[in-house]
Amino acid sequence: MLNPSGLATSPAFQAGGHPVIDTSHLYYDGNSQGGIMGGMLTAVAPDFRHAVLGVSGMNYANVLVQRSTDFAPFGKLLYSSYPDPSSHPLILDLMQQLWDRGDPDGYAAQMTSHPLPDTPSHQVLMQIAYGDHQVSMYAAAVEARTIGASAYQPALDLSTNRRRDRNLFYGLPAISSFPFPGSAIEVWDSGAARVKPPPVGNLPPVDNPLNNIDPHPDPRNTPLARQQKSAFLEPGGTITDVCAGNPCRTAVYTP
Repeated sequence: MLNPSGLATSPAFQAGGHPVIDTSHLYYDGNSQGGIMGGMLTAVAPDFRHAVLGVSGMNYANVLVQRSTDFAPFGKLLYSSYPDPSSHPLILDLMQQLWDRGDPDGYAAQMTSHPLPDTPSHQVLMQIAYGDHQVSMYAAAVEARTIGASAYQPALDLSTNRRRDRNLFYGLPAISSFPFPGSAIEVWDSGAARVKPPPVGNLPPVDNPLNNIDPHPDPRNTPLARQQKSAFLEPGGTITDVCAGNPCRTAVYTP
């Protein structure tokens, strides 16, 4: 996309004979699997410097899969061959050793300020969903610590049942002022009446259309979050405070 002799030369990407792709700058924006695998892509990317990783995380076998509602059909296949639950952590640990080659945790240390050889440094904006049913917010917090991200604070409304996760961003420096030029993580909340706190154990949330609706798509569908991404994904882009100093709420927030 960045190469003037690439997609910009194809009639499929032209209007009136002129390219509709701006080849001066390139950025990355991915959500869910695109946010997860986008972390690995960012670490090795020579062509872009800014990336938004939406509802992202890392450590598939160790953290993500058992905490995801998406894993149930795959778990049935795996556990039918290994019915002893006490063996499952060991099996997943062994799987992770192979998975590291295709998991952002194998690249996270080089994702931002310690780039791989012949690769530029990168800046990352992580927008995650509180209580995400598919990609655990705890896996996102681990990734943020590894890449050296700062945290948007206040992260959560501690007057609600979100107080249980008041240390979600423990050890991460808070963003001191805006616009912020570094990498950051920010949690978006859809509200206590809509999303329950996730299980503390290594279990997936339980979908309930009445009081525990999966917030996985909510951040990317929130205009303020899109506005923040737009300001970040531009030449000289920075992270802006679109939540006015308050915990970030999605467009479907229900108190």
